Amino acid sequence: MPDALLPGVRGVHCQVDGRLHPLAFLGCRGLNYGQRSVLPLHPFRLSVPDTALAGLLDAPFNSFLQTCREDDLQYEESDLPALQQAGYPDITAMLAGHRPLLSGMLLDFMIGDLMTAIGHASGYRPPRARHWGDVEAADGRAYFTINEVQKVSFADGQAIFEGQGYYGVYVIWLTNGNEGK
Repeated sequence: MPDALLPGVRGVHCQVDGRLHPLAFLGCRGLNYGQRSVLPLHPFRLSVPDTALAGLLDAPFNSFLQTCREDDLQYEESDLPALQQAGYPDITAMLAGHRPLLSGMLLDFMIGDLMTAIGHASGYRPPRARHWGDVEAADGRAYFTINEVQKVSFADGQAIFEGQGYYGVYVIWLTNGNEGK
């Protein structure tokens, strides 16, 4: 695996249509994630070493756990009863003893956080907008955008994410009526 594709994230790699794809140019569809795409979809496979997963997701995972814990106390029922029954383990404990639960959480809740962490670890930094709706600061890095992760599994020391995505990005601008000011 060429190191030029993997600065800062050794052992992580993504294949799109069976070809390596640079991690800094990989993103995740935020708005309408998993919905029908008008752009042609291509299969992808993202492999992340178990040892790197905790480092990439530690902070957002802990934040997610805290939110789940607070919500469960406030509403006296859990949206993720298996997480509650497991005692809200951190990601390292999940890797050690709760992989099926972790797979579901990664599939349903954490893929955007993972893509952001991989982008940052790959050296990507988003441009800063000069004003609301600044087209030049559009986050257009994702030459391949994950539209949907369909399966998360663990094998041979790797977390494997498989699904479909498209080349290109959707850019949606919300303006407040002050364009050009």
